[in-house]
Amino acid sequence: MNAGSLNVNSLNVNSMKTRAVFTRFCIMQAAYWSFYAALPAYITAYMLSCGMSATTLGYLLAVNLFCALGGSLFWGRWIDVHHASRRFFLFGNFFACTLGIALFCFAHQPVILFIAYPLFGFMSGPIATTLDAWVIAAFPERADAVSRSRSFATIGFAFVMLLMGQLIVKIGYQAMPFAALFFMAVNLITALFQPEAPFTEDDGISPRPDPRNLLSSRLYVLLAASVFFTGMCIAPINNLKVLIFENVGGNVAYLGWDNFLGCLVQIPFLMFAGKLRFIKAEKRLLAGSFAAMFYALFVLAAQSPGMIIAGTMMNNISFGLLFPTMREMTERFVPPTLRNTAHSMIDVAYGSFSGMIASAWGGRMLEISGTASMCTICMCMELIAIILAFFLILSCTIKRPQRLWRKYKMNI
Repeated sequence: MNAGSLNVNSLNVNSMKTRAVFTRFCIMQAAYWSFYAALPAYITAYMLSCGMSATTLGYLLAVNLFCALGGSLFWGRWIDVHHASRRFFLFGNFFACTLGIALFCFAHQPVILFIAYPLFGFMSGPIATTLDAWVIAAFPERADAVSRSRSFATIGFAFVMLLMGQLIVKIGYQAMPFAALFFMAVNLITALFQPEAPFTEDDGISPRPDPRNLLSSRLYVLLAASVFFTGMCIAPINNLKVLIFENVGGNVAYLGWDNFLGCLVQIPFLMFAGKLRFIKAEKRLLAGSFAAMFYALFVLAAQSPGMIIAGTMMNNISFGLLFPTMREMTERFVPPTLRNTAHSMIDVAYGSFSGMIASAWGGRMLEISGTASMCTICMCMELIAIILAFFLILSCTIKRPQRLWRKYKMNI
C-alpha cells in the first residue's frame, strides 16, 4: 500500500469521525429542545391551571429569568476559564431535569416554586448557549454548522410541542414528566460520547481576557442592545401566550399548534443560513427586527387563534434570521477566548434579561389593560431595536472605508 492510499484512508476516517461528531450534536440539540418542549415549555400553563394568577406568574418568571441571567454569565465565564463545555453540559442538564420534575410535582405550592424555578433558570439558562458554542468550537471552518445543528432542535421542539399539546388535552398534564425524562436520557447518553470542545491555548504571556473588555467593542454593544429590545418585544407575548389564546377562544392545544407551525417556518432559515450570508449580517439583523415588529402587530390585531399563529410565524422568521446572525457577529466582534462569555451575554440580552424585565410588568399589564396595551408597549420596544440596528449598519459602513484607507496608506 503506497503513501497516497494511506492519506486517502486517513482522510476518510477523519471525515467519518467528523460526521459522527456533527450527528451527535444534532441529536443533542433535538433531544434537549424536545425535553424543553415536553416540560418547561408547558410548565407555566400547568401553573395557571393550578390556580396561579397572571401577576404572580409574571413575578415568578422574572425571578426565574434573573437567575438564568446570572447563571449564563457565571457558567459562561467558568466554561471559558476551565474549558469545560462537556462537563457543564452533562451536570447542567442533569440538575435542570431534576429541578424540572420538582416544579411539576410541587406546582401547587408557591413557596417551593419560588425556590425551585429560579434554580432551574440558573442551571438551564446557559445550556443552549453552551451547546451552540461547543458546536462552533468543534467546527470553526463551517460557518453554518451551528445553525444547521440548531435546525434539528427546532424540528424536535416543533413536533414535541404539537404532541404534548394534544396529549395534555386528552390525558392531562401528567404526561409531561415522563416525556421529559425520556428525552433527557437520550440527550445525556449522547453527550457522554461527545469529545470536549477544542480551545485556544494560553501562550502564558498575554493577559487572561477580561469579560469587561467586551464592553469596549462598540459594535458588540450595539448588537447586544438591539437584540435586548427585540427580546423586550417578544418576551411578554411568548410568556403569556396561553392567556392570549384564551382571550380569543383558544386553549392549550392551540399552543402546541402555534409552536409547531411557527417552527416549520423557522427551519429553512436555519438550514440554509449559510446560503443567506450573501446578505450582510447587519441587514439580516434589521430584517429580523422588522419581523419581530410584525409579530406584536399581528397579536395586537388578533380576533382569533389563527391570527396569533400567523404572528408566531413572523416571530419564528425573526429568530431564524437573528440566531445565526447573532452567532456570526459575536464571533466577528470578540476573541475566541471569550467565546462562551460573549455568546452568553448576547443570549442574556435577547432572552433572560429582557424576559426578566418584561415578565415583571407583562402579566400585570395583561390583567389590568388587556392584550392591546401590552402589545403596543412591545411594538415601542421593537422600534428602539430597529433604530439600534440602523446605527449598527451605519457603524459597520463607516468602519469599512476607514480600514481600507489605513490599508491604502500603508501600501503607499
